[in-house]
Amino acid sequence: MRFVFAIVAFVIAAGMIAYGIAQRTVLAPDDRVVAVAEFDSTTAFTVVDGSVLAANPGQQRLDLAGTGPIFAAYARTADIQAWLGDTPYNEVGYDVQSGRLDTTVVTNTDTNTDTATDTATGEASTATTPAPNPAGSDLWLEERTGESQLRWTVDLPSELSLIIASDGAAPAPSALRLSWPVVHSTPWAGPLIIGGGVLLIIGLILYVWGLVHMRRTRGPRRKAPPKMPRLPQPPKYKPQNVLEPATTAKGRRSARRVGALAGGLILTTLALSGCSAVDDLFADQPVPSPSPSSTDVPLDDALPVAVTVSQLDRIIDDVVAVSTDADANRNGDLLASRFAGPALEERLANYAERGADGAIAPPEAIAAGKIKVDLPEATDTWPRTVFAVVGTEDPAVAPVALVLMQQTPRDKYLVNYAVKLQPGIEFPAVAPPTVGTASLPGDAKFFVTQPDQVGAQYADILLNGEASASFPLFQADPDGLRTQVGVDYKNGQRAALPTTASIEYANGPGSGPVVTLATNEVGAIIATSIVETETVKPVETGATVSPTGAVKALSGLTSTEKGVVSTYGYQLLFFVPPAIDGGQVQLLGYAQALISAKEL
Repeated sequence: MRFVFAIVAFVIAAGMIAYGIAQRTVLAPDDRVVAVAEFDSTTAFTVVDGSVLAANPGQQRLDLAGTGPIFAAYARTADIQAWLGDTPYNEVGYDVQSGRLDTTVVTNTDTNTDTATDTATGEASTATTPAPNPAGSDLWLEERTGESQLRWTVDLPSELSLIIASDGAAPAPSALRLSWPVVHSTPWAGPLIIGGGVLLIIGLILYVWGLVHMRRTRGPRRKAPPKMPRLPQPPKYKPQNVLEPATTAKGRRSARRVGALAGGLILTTLALSGCSAVDDLFADQPVPSPSPSSTDVPLDDALPVAVTVSQLDRIIDDVVAVSTDADANRNGDLLASRFAGPALEERLANYAERGADGAIAPPEAIAAGKIKVDLPEATDTWPRTVFAVVGTEDPAVAPVALVLMQQTPRDKYLVNYAVKLQPGIEFPAVAPPTVGTASLPGDAKFFVTQPDQVGAQYADILLNGEASASFPLFQADPDGLRTQVGVDYKNGQRAALPTTASIEYANGPGSGPVVTLATNEVGAIIATSIVETETVKPVETGATVSPTGAVKALSGLTSTEKGVVSTYGYQLLFFVPPAIDGGQVQLLGYAQALISAKEL
């Protein structure tokens, strides 16, 4: 019977283990929910809305197929709609009941986010021109490319959508497959496998026990020899009141008890050790999801920031690469792909100067480094502004403050201001990158001075020094620019001129916009630009003026009897305190360069 019980235990154990494994393998349903769509239209773009991506739980796997290059990116839904403007596109929907994707060609987008204000005319313009190649747009949070096919696994919330294209001109990929993982519930798989293992061990014990018993009982028994006569036994001594030790059972009963005890110990050990294993290996545990903190996720009614941290990292890397290449090769067209306004003017002038005189130094480089200050504007319209401070680990290299602006959804962020911060300044506290800041009007009244007047007031100090009415408004130390080109410098230039020539100075507003970004405690960071002209001309008949250095290189003059007008551009960065607290305006950083020189 022992062998019968062992065989029965083996059979049941094999069945339980096989069925438990089968629940996780051959008997398991498909591990993904799959939805497929095919396109036969000639539209260049396809949009998968965030609601479709979030229709099923889990990460989304995107499989695309086409006949040429394939591009895919994700961004905020409103930003994708703004970038598309009036461009037709395939809109992908999802039918929850049937589990199928459906497509609709959208020919007109009714949105107010595809308009931008022209800073020169103040008129709104709408993106109605054919869309360019979407690759490399600053709006995308992340993008992928492939050739003929592309697989991309993402985990996107409903606020983000996917845009799919080829190159912006050719039709979008013709086949789309979207899938989500399926969580299988197999609560009996673990107990079946563990229980089968226990029965297998019991069967082995029964089998070994049967073999031992059979070995003891097999074969003929020899006849016992005749018994010897019994010898007389001496009387036994029996101690009084002594407890007798329990005798150990012998024979078949002892074997059964030992086997039962061993089996019980094994079962108990397996049960105790297997409890947690079943839960860990076979139970369907939910995938842990991170809990967003209050500093990472803005409030529901808060405006989104213009760029995320990863977006700004990518943009700054491109700015550094473009400026490095353009400065080395004096490539103005390349520079214009990432620079505008005063920052572009100063570098283009330097390129012209170096083309005429190789001894002139290149402009100050924007070194690749860590973003120390990340302050994007919180807005859902255009233009958009981002302020950043980039610095290296070398204390001898001053950090560079950049003001970048994006005029329309399809434009890149362009550097309008690039200034070096002064040493010894205390930079004002600003909001975290996930919250952003507000862009304030130039005529805001709640500061110690009006933002759109700061440039003119500071220019008057450079021209007149302590005699300027604005002198008490500005902090005098540190102020490296006032030391370099202030009234003392100008008086020194006048004194150094011969009596046959005269020099005059004047100033005015620069070409850059006045950018006002709110800081903590109701202060503001203001970026503005001014220009200063230096006019040198002879005052006696027959006298001449001979330019030197950069003025000579840019004007092309070696000598003139009429005189020379040199124009210098100043990029300025200020901190303006609130009127309620008082205090002085502080110059945070500046950049200066010759931007024009010509004969009178």
